[in-house]
Amino acid sequence: MSKKSLGGSGLYIILGLVFIAIIGLRTISTPELWTHLALGQENAPISFVEGDSLVNTTWLYDKLAYTFWNIGGAPLLVILNVLGLLGAFGLLIQVSKKWGGGLAQGFALLICGHLIFQTVDVGPRITMMLFIALFLFILNTRRSTAILFGTLIPLQILWTNMHGSFLYGPIIAALAAAQAAQNAKGPGARKKNTTPQTGFLGILAVALLISTVVNPYFLKMHGQVIANIQSPAPAYWSSLFIEYFQIPAIKPLILFTMTLGAAGLITLKKKLPVVLTTLAIFSGFLVWASPAAAMLFAAMAFPFIVLSLTSVSEYITHSLNAVLGKNAKLLAPATGAVLAILIIASIVPIIGNQAYVKIGSASTFGLGVDENLYPNDLEALFSDPAFPETAINLAADGGYLAFNYGRKCFIDYRSGTYTEDLLLELRNTMIGNQKSYDALIEKYRPEAFIINTLPPASAQGVATLLRKPLWKLAYFDGTTAVILQNKEKFASILNNTELQQAGLQKLEAAHAAYTALDGGSKMGNPAELIGAGKIYLAFNRPAEAKHIFALLLRSHASLPAAWIGLGSSQIMLKEFDEAIQSLEIAVRQSPNNEMAWREYAIACKLAGEEEKAQIAMDKLNTLRERNKAEEVEIEPADEELPTKKEASLEDIAIPE
Repeated sequence: MSKKSLGGSGLYIILGLVFIAIIGLRTISTPELWTHLALGQENAPISFVEGDSLVNTTWLYDKLAYTFWNIGGAPLLVILNVLGLLGAFGLLIQVSKKWGGGLAQGFALLICGHLIFQTVDVGPRITMMLFIALFLFILNTRRSTAILFGTLIPLQILWTNMHGSFLYGPIIAALAAAQAAQNAKGPGARKKNTTPQTGFLGILAVALLISTVVNPYFLKMHGQVIANIQSPAPAYWSSLFIEYFQIPAIKPLILFTMTLGAAGLITLKKKLPVVLTTLAIFSGFLVWASPAAAMLFAAMAFPFIVLSLTSVSEYITHSLNAVLGKNAKLLAPATGAVLAILIIASIVPIIGNQAYVKIGSASTFGLGVDENLYPNDLEALFSDPAFPETAINLAADGGYLAFNYGRKCFIDYRSGTYTEDLLLELRNTMIGNQKSYDALIEKYRPEAFIINTLPPASAQGVATLLRKPLWKLAYFDGTTAVILQNKEKFASILNNTELQQAGLQKLEAAHAAYTALDGGSKMGNPAELIGAGKIYLAFNRPAEAKHIFALLLRSHASLPAAWIGLGSSQIMLKEFDEAIQSLEIAVRQSPNNEMAWREYAIACKLAGEEEKAQIAMDKLNTLRERNKAEEVEIEPADEELPTKKEASLEDIAIPE
């Protein structure tokens, strides 16, 4: 197959790698970073519900991340993450050279960049991509048995101690052995001395599997990897407040890529490479089931995407030769120009942050970390002798509390660590179920709740707690609400007006900064305002909520949750006609959102639009029936949300 069938210029590869680098140059917004740093600092349990034993499948990555954090902070981690991305794709380009030229590789980089854009953040999945690329590169370019054993076994040991995907190492080697066996039987089989024998590659796969026990936990590491796959985990996907956004669907791009692969299978005139084909098909099934596997798919499928692009292009070019004649030679440069335009068009909105706003990410272009997503600058509160040791937090804040304040958290975003019952109990408590609340309080005896207001149901959780006389709001800044038991021993904190004003000033500063930009995308998505809007709505503060939701919609009109919030606020203010208009946009943007249809039905009913109200209720009931079988069992709330007075938020105000 010709390497230059789509053009051989390295310029296309450079453009593609620039795009990959640009998508990696983003401020860190993943809450998982703080868990890795906390574990890297102590390598000990960070949650008071996980017991004294710890099997950390990323312990070496965590140690390295903590070391580099101390050297250069967030900017250094972002830069290293970008270098890891570039290294992985650089190796994959070398693997795919025999299957396609520079233009095919450039298009493959563009496709993979868009596939992983929503999920790229600082974390050990970059090392997963890098190790997969290293294994593919070494197995495809090195023939010496000594080199294969001498490089892959140490790499396997490193991989085992850095990320739970390490079992892919022996699998890739086993596939290489199967490919060697196939090549040996083919009519064009290579000579025995030019290719590692199948037996040696099989022995290598076994040796790699055995080497995975070289870790601090021995076989417990493998057990934890299985637990991570089988056990429930607090769900984190791309952003803490992604529920607010109607993000661009990634599945059409996945479907396009899989269709492209199928076309490559049909049009390829040579024997399919076993390793690349198997990995592409396997990872394709994974990414179709869960877009969270996009980075794994990009690493495993990149060479096959190049192969498919080349094969399809050769087929099309051959078909057009008779029609275009001499003009056929213009196809390659014209296609190259299209690639350049597409890459530039993809880069510009990333640098301007419009792309991050659109996908509901808390990141922005550049270096650094956004700590305003978490309970930051609260040393005085958490170090106060009166602040209780046992506090319940949501998963979003777990790692941050452990790393920055040395507190043992309740839960964080680690899979395989917390039971399904515990997660369901906490979720039911947040939506106001008395039975779950009683069980949680009885079992853990918490004297405080630290609630991140950005994840789903968090605002309702704050409202649920504050309607009970036992609890009182101590602090609120838009993204964090700290609630303590209303007891005399906590009076010094509950009556700390300086602390409370500091939280309100943070919220007002965020509001002023966003207003000054007239809702522009320069500063990205304002987490403080998103959290505050949800809290105000939960506490029946419609005027303030309406103001915030309207401000959010200035810069991004495709925010279904903001339209729902605006419509709900307008219902409370008895602006029924305006509420119908807002909620019609919400149900159009998010037609499967139960809340949107419920609020729309209420608005129509109150406005006297009986027919529209009935249609909305029918749609709502249909959605509820359809979703009932898909959802985890959640017990209903027992009580209504509190009134404004019960919410204890009278002093919090957003300027008009």
